[in-house]
Amino acid sequence: MNKKYFFVFFLLALFSFSPHKIFATTENSPDKVQFLLWAEKDAYPGKFYEGSVERIKKTSVFLLEGAVYGWNFEYVPYDKTRNVQEIFDFSPVRAFSKNEKDSIQYNNAAEKDSRLYCRVEFLRNQPQMEIFNSYRSLSNPKIRGKGNAPLEHGFEGIQEACANAMKNAVREFWRSKIKNKPAEISGRLLLCAPPIIGVDSGQYTVTLDFFMETNKIIDYRMF
Repeated sequence: MNKKYFFVFFLLALFSFSPHKIFATTENSPDKVQFLLWAEKDAYPGKFYEGSVERIKKTSVFLLEGAVYGWNFEYVPYDKTRNVQEIFDFSPVRAFSKNEKDSIQYNNAAEKDSRLYCRVEFLRNQPQMEIFNSYRSLSNPKIRGKGNAPLEHGFEGIQEACANAMKNAVREFWRSKIKNKPAEISGRLLLCAPPIIGVDSGQYTVTLDFFMETNKIIDYRMF
């Protein structure tokens, strides 16, 4: 969708709804992903929500890639004895195409408490529904993680908080399953419920739920 027309559409949606409207999140379903997003209003006069809209769009694509296709991850646990630092890397299994980005719906826009809110919706096609159902039907555990990152980092702060949520979810799950720390754990995570994004003490706080597919666990050799 052309940037100019998207912005006009978003403003029409914004002024069609009461800023005091209450939004409730719903569970993701095989055929549709939906969640509530917000962005701080622009600090500079004359911007007229443009920066807020752009932040919502970037965050939507990032989260939808994780909900529709999932994220690859590699996790190296901290090990003081071996002088190994904790490392967590992730990347989208598949990036959204232009057509997929244009198919994202932004509904129920409203302003409240110096924030711009909207409901993000994305309809899965048949192959995407099969991806969701395969994660759900296989023996993949459902895990939850929480993460924080500085609010001043903006969109990158949300990415960082989500990465910390992924890392903490993987770490806490395997900590209860494996007696000896492994050298590395790799796999995939599919976001399976609406993300919860808040603010506390100047930091983004993010809570995420996943289906986890573990591909490989590498153990340390005895020494």
